Amino acid sequence: MNNKNLTIEISLKSVFSIIAIVLFLLLAWKIRAIIFALVISIILMSGFSPLVDWFQKKGLNKVTSVVFTYLFAIGAFGLILFAVLPPLITRSLQFAEDLPIYITILSDSLNNSEFIALNSEDVARILSERAQEILFEAQGLLLNVFSGFITFITVAIFTFYLLLEKEKLKNNMFYFFPHLPKDRVTLIAHKIEEKLGAWLRGQFLLMVIIGFSTWIGLTLLRVEFALPLAVLAGALEIVAIIGPIVAAVPAIIIAFVQFNNPIPALGVVALYVLIQQLENNLIVPKLMEKAVGVHPLAIIFALLVGGSLFGIIGAVLAVPIAATIQVILEDIHDHSK
Repeated sequence: MNNKNLTIEISLKSVFSIIAIVLFLLLAWKIRAIIFALVISIILMSGFSPLVDWFQKKGLNKVTSVVFTYLFAIGAFGLILFAVLPPLITRSLQFAEDLPIYITILSDSLNNSEFIALNSEDVARILSERAQEILFEAQGLLLNVFSGFITFITVAIFTFYLLLEKEKLKNNMFYFFPHLPKDRVTLIAHKIEEKLGAWLRGQFLLMVIIGFSTWIGLTLLRVEFALPLAVLAGALEIVAIIGPIVAAVPAIIIAFVQFNNPIPALGVVALYVLIQQLENNLIVPKLMEKAVGVHPLAIIFALLVGGSLFGIIGAVLAVPIAATIQVILEDIHDHSK
């Protein structure tokens, strides 16, 4: 029997390359908040680019076009807030006032059922025991609000400069990939920009449609707090697949507690199922199929990975990042033939 010795040689260059990659990943993890802000800015830049281009075609210079685009976006957002925010605040405050009553009714209903024994005293005791924890979480929320404001300003500045320099950035992307032809890198960057922009615009329109449809349906079913629930449903549409399921839960609970009857709650379930069926079979194919084109299983996997690693922001960015990776993989596949 011949004994063969297997010799593995690792060059010094390979060792340094591995160390450099590990250090880069550690640095990226440390500054992940900045990276997230940059990714969001790139998505916003991709979404706003057609409007900037339209203003430039009308004869405005680039800086003025970007400023007008910002003013248009701020105006549209302000108009939505002006229409939705006052009644939303009123109904949300009313819900906060009525919450103890809802808890009592829900606990009494559960206590009278054969599934679980829970009464209002139990609920009050649990809330009392968690009072300090809730206070600590509230303080953390204030810090998060301040951090979110700083992030908002950072994203706005990033997006502004990206819109100003987008063509230069796309044309110079090949410096990061010197082994690839310049035209190929520029084409990939253009495809990614188109896909991200189409996703953002389609997602915004989808959120508005779902929110409005939910508000109409809950109003017809005479469910309390239809507007806050509809805003929640529209906002959670940005988290693909999982968001609509989460949005349905509070509406079902409120309907059950309000009428103290499972029939209206089943009506709310039917409403959300109907809206989701219309979304999946009619709205999404028209708005998002060409924009994203990512397989549902890939979306679920991306959501699980993004949510596990980075929380809600990872879940929100999972789909556009998956779409970007798909563009790159398609280009690799096309050029490997």
